Amino acid sequence: MKPFPTALLKKLPAVLLALAILPAGAFACTAVYVGSGRTADGSTIFARLEEFTSDAGWPKLFEAVPEGAHAAGEVYTGCYGFTWTFTHDSYGYTAFRDDNSQGVCPDCGGTHAHTPYQAGGTNSKGLSVTATETLLGNPAVTAADPFNAESGIEEAEIPTILLSEASTAREAMTLLTSIYASVGACGGGSVIAGDADEVWYIENMSGKQYIAVRLNPDLVFVCPNISAIGLVNLNDTENIAASDGLIETAIEAGTLVGDPQARTIDYAASFDGAPDLPYLRLAAALNFLSGGSAYPANLTRSGIDGSAYRISNVDPEGKIVPPYTNIRPERKLSVRDVMAFYRQEPISRHRSLETHIFQISDPTRNGTVEWVSMADNRTSVFVPYLPMAAAEVFPPFRTGLAMPEHTDEEPAEGLYYATEHDGWGIYPEGWRDSWYWVFSMLEHIAMEDEAAAVRIRQTMDALQDEICASGETGNRAAEKCWNAALELIGLKSPCLRQ
Repeated sequence: MKPFPTALLKKLPAVLLALAILPAGAFACTAVYVGSGRTADGSTIFARLEEFTSDAGWPKLFEAVPEGAHAAGEVYTGCYGFTWTFTHDSYGYTAFRDDNSQGVCPDCGGTHAHTPYQAGGTNSKGLSVTATETLLGNPAVTAADPFNAESGIEEAEIPTILLSEASTAREAMTLLTSIYASVGACGGGSVIAGDADEVWYIENMSGKQYIAVRLNPDLVFVCPNISAIGLVNLNDTENIAASDGLIETAIEAGTLVGDPQARTIDYAASFDGAPDLPYLRLAAALNFLSGGSAYPANLTRSGIDGSAYRISNVDPEGKIVPPYTNIRPERKLSVRDVMAFYRQEPISRHRSLETHIFQISDPTRNGTVEWVSMADNRTSVFVPYLPMAAAEVFPPFRTGLAMPEHTDEEPAEGLYYATEHDGWGIYPEGWRDSWYWVFSMLEHIAMEDEAAAVRIRQTMDALQDEICASGETGNRAAEKCWNAALELIGLKSPCLRQ
């Protein structure tokens, strides 16, 4: 989830920030994991869509960070007080990040050197990480174990640290949980860290308490800002890593669902404070994966049992088993199916910022494919990169511009568009050089012109099929998509005036 972009608001308690200040549409990121036993080609796939709050747009950059961008001993300062001293020269990695190319960070207003709101990427060692999937803790839990708003790690700083420092998924999990145990977290969230050998899923919904699950190849889960971890037995140290005070914190908060003597806890029931809103996306996700319509579009928390979709390592007889969920896709899924997952409402819509899909096939240098998209996936296209071999990415992905302006009054001139709510967004100068803005233009055209929307979606679908079939990757594939987008921008729309 993209938080409200001011440093002042980030200092407010996390639950107050999310519930009382953030607009409803902001709480709308969605992650999915499909183990290799559930995919058509035997690859492991996990992905996440990031959304933003600003109705006028919130540009994102995609780049390849070179090895040694951070030197051993360098002290990194993030947006909101967390600092980190690098233990070695940083690994190279790909990453999405917010655009502070004009010298001022749009998230915290700072001018210090940092990479604001990195959301996910893959490093040169083959570790892929996705974060910034916000989770809200039960207020009673966060009172018992408060967030550290002054110096705890913020969700958007997690990829920066893990991709720079860790060489495997297990190292990433161990590093992140050690940070939670020491300085704590600035807010709640979930993280997926995977390599060719294993994938770990980590959730925290309070300051220093966390739980991590090693995901097996037969497991499928989805996280739409709702905890995905249900009943777990903490004695399973092979597949579960949890903070020492997890059960005790829930007891103190008066929220524990579980058995302290048996060391079992229903983590979501004990810690989760998600409102009803994300359950709309949960319904869409579960219906898509099952190929059915069992869940209504207006699903709420009370309308579904957590055992239908949450991760557990306890079978109906109470025995410890490998982690599983009761999500059973109707067929084995391809990466194209995951793209389709991210093209359905309300998972993708206006206000979607970027989406990244990691497809891990084997431990070779080119064994990971990172599929990247910006803006609304219904009018966009996923470009495949081989991140472990990428020296740099297509220039429009990394073109930084001034932040867009928003106005309540319709401008008298210039290039602008109607926003989702009342008001107008103004395109920044140089927008034609930016991947984010070119594909946002297609989104805006489609919103206002139904005939144009059909043509855009048909063109992008055909282009996606062509790229998937050809195996073309990297900057050559990106250039092909770029040229197609520029050609489609010739379509006219009543919301665009210049």
